[in-house]
Amino acid sequence: MRSARPIVTLCLAALALSGCRESVAPEDPGPIVLAATFSETGRFATVGSEVARGYRLALEMLNDAGGVAGREVTLVLRDDGSGAEVGAGIYGEYVAADTIDLLLGPYSSPTTEAVVAVTEAAGFVLIATMAAAPAIWAGQNRQWSVQMLNPGPTYLQGSVELAAANGARTAAVVYEGSQFPASVAEGVREAILEHGMQLVLDQPYAVNGADHEALATEALDAGADLFVGGGYYDDAVAFTRAIPAVGYAPMLVSLNLGPAQTSFARELGGLARCVAGNAPWVSTVRTSGFIADSETMVGRYEAEHGVLPSYYAAGGFGAVELVAEAIDATTADMEEIDAMAVRDYLFTVSTETVLGPFSVYPMGDAQAGGQRALKGVLLQWQDDGAGGLTQKIVHPPEVADAEVCWGR
Repeated sequence: MRSARPIVTLCLAALALSGCRESVAPEDPGPIVLAATFSETGRFATVGSEVARGYRLALEMLNDAGGVAGREVTLVLRDDGSGAEVGAGIYGEYVAADTIDLLLGPYSSPTTEAVVAVTEAAGFVLIATMAAAPAIWAGQNRQWSVQMLNPGPTYLQGSVELAAANGARTAAVVYEGSQFPASVAEGVREAILEHGMQLVLDQPYAVNGADHEALATEALDAGADLFVGGGYYDDAVAFTRAIPAVGYAPMLVSLNLGPAQTSFARELGGLARCVAGNAPWVSTVRTSGFIADSETMVGRYEAEHGVLPSYYAAGGFGAVELVAEAIDATTADMEEIDAMAVRDYLFTVSTETVLGPFSVYPMGDAQAGGQRALKGVLLQWQDDGAGGLTQKIVHPPEVADAEVCWGR
């Protein structure tokens, strides 16, 4: 955190006869400086770049409107290569610098967990933009880090509910054996038990080590009506290709990450039809935050990038909104930022950003800093009536805009 600027003594020429007098110099404190990493390269580059786009658009719109507390807001953004160790090292440099005010998070739960260890030890405010693994907060006594996303166990539970209601009796859970995908699988198991289904395949695979066709064949041989799981974007694409390639036709395919992105259908074409996945946010659900409402944000993003924003971009945008709101609520014009006041605001406020509702468990709670307001939706790619595909919300019922498309 940058140090407070000094009070200086001015000798006013107009008062030379009566001597000098001491006053507070209205020195320009300069911009508020945020910092983050993003996955510009490595296995998370596709989605990490979308988060960065959200960050940049939010700052552009915020500064166009005058900034916060009378000051411009700038962002230091560096590539972590999709690596937890690299990310932690960069955030170590951030907290050691005398130029950074507050921090936004990297992409992915593994990198966030490594970063939080650094920022918590340094007493530095961190808004964890893109980390869904609940273990980062549960039982950790966090005091400086808050979660934006809905926790992983909630991601694909809706697909189990829908499949069970349509007569599915068996399920395969196939997932990358890292923290976030494992947390999604945990929630799926709970839902399978709750809905009286049988788990006929429960299979983790190594990071970057999936044989997608072999795993799809295992699910086929096990007779799974529902295929759930995956890892990150590349796995979602690979499983969507592998399942029909081995002659497997489950009632429903529901994958962690990938189906929420518009690039998923562009890359896969007709293979994406009926594939479902979680999204904490979609552009058709109206939300509003400190900088803009979702309709305005979507319009600006589409104009700049030629595509609709995914929830990754909305998360980046919402994180900037959240930190700007906290600064605005705790800092008078042109004053130094009180990091503890910002921290206390984030741990107690119930508010909304473009991403959706925000509220975390308070300090002292076993899950302090963990998200408890955002729920997310289940999306599915369906026919658009013109030979293409479109995203539809199929769960929860109160916001669904389509019935489920079944694979059989």
